[in-house]
Amino acid sequence: MEFIKWSKEVELNIPILDKQHKKMVKLTNQLYKDLESNKKTEIKKTLKLIIDDVKNHFDTEEKLIDESKLPNFISHKLEHQRFYNKISGLYQNIKAGKSQLTMDDLKSVKVWFFNHMDFKDKKLAEHIHSKK
Repeated sequence: MEFIKWSKEVELNIPILDKQHKKMVKLTNQLYKDLESNKKTEIKKTLKLIIDDVKNHFDTEEKLIDESKLPNFISHKLEHQRFYNKISGLYQNIKAGKSQLTMDDLKSVKVWFFNHMDFKDKKLAEHIHSKK
């Protein structure tokens, strides 16, 4: 079972962003499998991969935001910062043995991901496409 199912409806038609989004979906699905199987070492490894990918993705997106001169960009960047801080903190707590990843944590990642794509990334994509 896939935890997150990718669909064409969420594609932005910006190849680099769509590729990165698909990779994050794949990694989140792997994290779900790791959690279901209670593979603690794998959970840490997969979560670290997600954090690294999220950082790379946000850097890419923010470069596009700057290049395209997206209006009202600050809230978009702040969302990135808050989410990155949240998952990084979660990873640090898991790594230090202070907490464990829960299904609620994973669900909040899923909700954030789709809300962000629907409300922020689609606006960015529309803005970029309107400049062509």
